[in-house]
Formats: sequence, structure tokens, C-alpha cells
Amino acid sequence: MAQASADPLLRAESVRKVYRTGAEEVVALRDIDVAVHDGEFVAVMGPSGSGKTTLLNCLSGLDDITAGRVLLGGHDLHRMSDAERTLDRAKSMGFVFQAFNLIPVFSAVENVELPLLLAGASEADARTRAVETLERVGLGHRVHHRPPELSGGEQQRVTIARALAGRPRLVWADEPTGALDTETAASVMSLLHELHAEGLTLILVTHDPEVGKAAGRLIRMIDGAIVSDEAASPSRA
Repeated sequence: MAQASADPLLRAESVRKVYRTGAEEVVALRDIDVAVHDGEFVAVMGPSGSGKTTLLNCLSGLDDITAGRVLLGGHDLHRMSDAERTLDRAKSMGFVFQAFNLIPVFSAVENVELPLLLAGASEADARTRAVETLERVGLGHRVHHRPPELSGGEQQRVTIARALAGRPRLVWADEPTGALDTETAASVMSLLHELHAEGLTLILVTHDPEVGKAAGRLIRMIDGAIVSDEAASPSRA
């Protein structure tokens, strides 16, 4: 894991997000300052409406911000054009969502290789990397199955493979176990811990205290603000 003195992989400085609907303003993020180093596993927790998903969307560049700046590897995400930001996400980030967002008529391997093809990989390289990554997440025997033929846990493993196939510096996960039963969720979290142990930097939004305390670092949010940022419990259920 990176030392505290090293430059962070991700830094947010006074990030503010305001939604405007007519004359009304809703402040979703309130002057967020946070830094994440290579190799960290960070969980973000808070009640519904606290700004967890907005934080993920703004710090990853999926959403614009109202004020402040977000640096990824020293580059200001929100000074990039939309096209530049999209390309940067494809090359440096992976995403895992609660709603798996898989294309139902595509096989597992086709779902994983699609972002690689869109990022400019050759068909042969995309297929090789997709198969290798599916094997890494325990789905080498299911590469040609379509999402409706897979269990919920298997579908989430496909989304994790899709996030990893581009060899990102950072993976964002928004409630990755929220749609899964307890046993399947534990299996998915075990996989994420294995990947983190191999050096993956992971920022995970969750409402589940067991998931949150299993991370190395726990950020708590209330009303769009970070109210605590500390080492999480080392215990793992």
C-alpha cells in the first residue's frame, strides 16, 4: 500500500455539487476534501440521501461538479472535455453497480469485452483479456452464458470482470452487494478482498455495516458532508 507521504491517486479539493430545479437549490455535496492513495480499500457509508452515490459520480467524473476540483493521477478531471473524460474513465477506472447493467442478449465474454473494444482494443486482444478476467473471477466455465442464464452472484462477477478487464488504476463500486442474498454477497466481497490484496484500489459505497467495516478505511457522510474518515475495523465476518 502506498505510504501516506506519497502523492494520492485521487484528490478532491472543496468539491461542491448543487442541483437546481427552478428557484430551488439542493446542496448534494458540501466542500468535500478527501484523498485516496494507491492500494487503499475505502468504504463510504451514510443514510439514504447523504450524498454517497453523488460523491462517487462526481469524484469519478460521471457527473459535473459545481465548484472545487478532482485530481486523478494529477490530472483535473473536470477541466477535460466530455470526450477526454470518457476516454480517461475507460483507461483508468472500472465501475461495479448494484443493478448489474449487463446487456442481456450478449454472452458474459461479450459483455466484458465490449468496453475494451470501445476503448480501441483489437478484437483478439479484447477477447483474450475478457476470457482471462472471467477466469480470474471464477467464471471460466460460464463465458458463453448470457445474463438470464446466470445467477445474481454470477452476474455481479461478470460486472466485476468487466470493471477489471481494462486494468484500471481504480475501481468504484456502488452497493455491489445490495441486490444479493447474504451468502452470495459474502462471496462477492471475498472476491473484492482478494483483488484488493493483489493491489487493486477500491472505493465502495454501501449501506451495509458489515461491508463497511471490512474495508481498510471508512468514510461516513451526512447531508452531503464527510463527518468522519478513519481506519475501519480489521475484523472480517
